[in-house]
Amino acid sequence: MTNGVLDPRFFEKLGPVSLQSLAELAGARPASGAPLSLPVEGVAPLSAPRAGALTYIERLPPGPLPQLPEGAVFVIPPSAEAAAVEAGVAAIVADQPRPAFGRAAKHLFRLRPPTTSEEWIDPTAEIGEGCSFGPGVAIGAGAKIGAGSRIGPNCVIGTGVTIGPRATIGGNCTIICADIGSDFDMHSGSVIGEAGFGIAQTPSDPVEMPHFGSVRIGDGVRIGAVCGVDRGMFGPTVIGNHCKFDNLCHVAHNAVLGDGCILAAYGAVSGSTILGKNVVFGGRVAVLDHAVIGDDAVLASGSNVLADVPAGETWGGVPAIPHKQHLKQIAWIRMKSGVKRRSSKRGKDT
Repeated sequence: MTNGVLDPRFFEKLGPVSLQSLAELAGARPASGAPLSLPVEGVAPLSAPRAGALTYIERLPPGPLPQLPEGAVFVIPPSAEAAAVEAGVAAIVADQPRPAFGRAAKHLFRLRPPTTSEEWIDPTAEIGEGCSFGPGVAIGAGAKIGAGSRIGPNCVIGTGVTIGPRATIGGNCTIICADIGSDFDMHSGSVIGEAGFGIAQTPSDPVEMPHFGSVRIGDGVRIGAVCGVDRGMFGPTVIGNHCKFDNLCHVAHNAVLGDGCILAAYGAVSGSTILGKNVVFGGRVAVLDHAVIGDDAVLASGSNVLADVPAGETWGGVPAIPHKQHLKQIAWIRMKSGVKRRSSKRGKDT
């Protein structure tokens, strides 16, 4: 998605749908005086609203409403209706705007199927010289595979996906909604580009939020076996050049990883988290959503990171704190509990 416009390679437009119909589909109501027949044909994040696109506001910022594009449609809480009417904003009113947006937005776009051709490799796919494919490989319409790439058995490369030259992809992998650079190395059983885990809670059934973004991966990236990289909700999930993932790692929607990041096994990067360059995860590290991890930071094995980490620092523990403080805590706990430092004999305490 660029400037609120979905990538047509990956998503199929279903609209336009009138504001009144969208309100009904969302389980909500039009705001007083809203233009009921106004056509809505797109979605957009709150940071980039545009005419004819639907977005949502969960709470109003203080002060008067900023200037909004004419024809943009917002799902708003009841507390914002008076301000929206006064400002002439086209709006849909819902007690819970986020799940209401989720219900409505799925009627505007849907994910294109990986392939609609009866042939394993769609005739419109562009295959570079010297590529080799294992049995059962399916490549969708408009996909582009760079020269010298090798794709293992039973892989699915979805509609519109681009992969640079010299890729090596193990068996039983799936790649959709993605643009990938050169010298890509992906091990068996991994998945790139599926929807993220965006769940809006409601008094009845939770609503799965649609994800209209993509995944963008740089050059020289390694993805281990059984890893998952989710596409963004709006905009891309980004993995920089020369990042290296061990097996069983997960990168959630709209995360951004700088160049040279290293994730050991079970590393988990939550949604909208930003990692700087050359960040290192030990095994079983998890980071809170929307956190910022600075360049060259190191997160010790087993850390649960619930705060921003400054550049160049090493943190550890649950919750994670600067590593020296963490070691002091461990020493204090051992002293108070009577547990002594472990001996040179593995697994035995002195």
